[in-house]
Amino acid sequence: MHKRNKFISLGLSFILAAMPVSSVAAAEFSDGTAYTSDTEFEDGTEGDVEDDTEITAEEPSDEGASFKESMIPDADDTTDNEKLLEEYLNRILYEQDLSTQPGTSVAESVLSGVQQALYEELKSKITTVASKGGSTKFSISADLGLTWQTTARGKALDKEVSSHFDALNTSKIIDCLLVDCPYELYWYEKTASTTWEYGYTTTTTGNKTTVRIKNISVNMPVCNSYASGRYKVNAKIVQLAKQAAANARMIVQKFSSYTETEKLIGYKEIICYLTSYNDEAVEWEEYGDPWQLIYVFDGDDSTNVVCEGYSKAFQYLCDLSDITCYTVTGTMDGGTGAGPHMWNIVENDDKYYMADITNCDEGTVGENGGLFLDTPISGSVSKGYTYAIESTDMHYAYDTETKTLYGTGKNSVLLMTQDAYSVDGLTAKPAKTSITGISNATAGKLVLTWKKSKGAKGYEIYRRTGTTGSYVRAAEIKSGSTVKYTNKKLKKGRTYYYRIRSYTYDKNGKKVYSGWSAVKSKKVK
Repeated sequence: MHKRNKFISLGLSFILAAMPVSSVAAAEFSDGTAYTSDTEFEDGTEGDVEDDTEITAEEPSDEGASFKESMIPDADDTTDNEKLLEEYLNRILYEQDLSTQPGTSVAESVLSGVQQALYEELKSKITTVASKGGSTKFSISADLGLTWQTTARGKALDKEVSSHFDALNTSKIIDCLLVDCPYELYWYEKTASTTWEYGYTTTTTGNKTTVRIKNISVNMPVCNSYASGRYKVNAKIVQLAKQAAANARMIVQKFSSYTETEKLIGYKEIICYLTSYNDEAVEWEEYGDPWQLIYVFDGDDSTNVVCEGYSKAFQYLCDLSDITCYTVTGTMDGGTGAGPHMWNIVENDDKYYMADITNCDEGTVGENGGLFLDTPISGSVSKGYTYAIESTDMHYAYDTETKTLYGTGKNSVLLMTQDAYSVDGLTAKPAKTSITGISNATAGKLVLTWKKSKGAKGYEIYRRTGTTGSYVRAAEIKSGSTVKYTNKKLKKGRTYYYRIRSYTYDKNGKKVYSGWSAVKSKKVK
């Protein structure tokens, strides 16, 4: 099928005209609170470990040593100018202000405070590279509070430092970035080594030695197609990615007046219309473009993708539409045979449904819809799930990395519901809000203001203290029209980070949340 020479005028209009989305019924799909993991360092420190005590060295300071560690992910406090840059870049990528960037974030649920600080800085730098190109050797400026006292010396101290850094679990942070940033990491060569470097210093007072890990940096390799060096994204090639992002936004805009269910069906159909499965790619030794979503939206008829491209493209459109969607990896067995696979999970009214976009395409085992927003006939998170389609049964099993990242408890997004997908049971989310300002006119107080959210019955404000604290709920505003809150009894000299989400209620009185606003911070006088 000729698909993409006229990207919007032909492809999108064809789908919109041909797809009977307005008549979707719940019966059509009948066949077819968060897990948390807080990292604690071996010395027991966790969360906010800011220390205002100045240590005076009575012995010469030992500058310590430098370390380098490499990892390969599984294959399957900024200045005002930096904040302005983030907003500019987000408008390029999402054509929205920073507060309404994609709302589905695994990191918000599974990372500790200090991990989130590192995640947030890396995400900002990754977004910059995605838009402009440049070096992917990232130096971390945030003070992560990796400080403790010890009596160790020499090799024993080196081993202790390595243990503290390992407790940061950088591979988990990279995993979260891969899940949360399907577009921004189009350039990332995740099957090559990602290298972390860090050093430490010691300051001794009497018989006590204080150790601080510092100078953290990470080198993230670039796929050859986008590289002008092993760790540099070619700025000229970036224009292709930006055009693909613009094409994706056009699709989202065309579906802006549709219901959430209609959008999901539409996104599935148009992805399958715009791309085909790249059978040759699975035989290549190099990881690259066929695994990325860029090939779905680039308007080029000759570029096609594998399952990772299908699923990332679907999540990206959902992200831009504030639809809760996750990308997972594991194995699929049945139909075309067994092997590694990537697919999506979509949330509807606190229930989770499988969406295998790859196997919804023409000529696949699920082309008639049996593997989209479907419910399993048997299975569990630990053993995987079996789905019945016209000709056979299909089995999907999560891999260890996915189960570790998302969790396996009763509230895990990996737990598939037995309830048929219901169009009528879906409560529309309220619109996201954005923090419009944080002022500090009075000592010990911060005054937050935000945009009124359409459809909101109230707001929840979460706060993190410094770069190492964990987010806690600071306040609940039980009025959708209130857009101001004063946070009192704050400590002078400390920086506080805030994010806000709006909520409404479903027919049973349960809260339905929007995605989070972007994080904004302020130092208290």
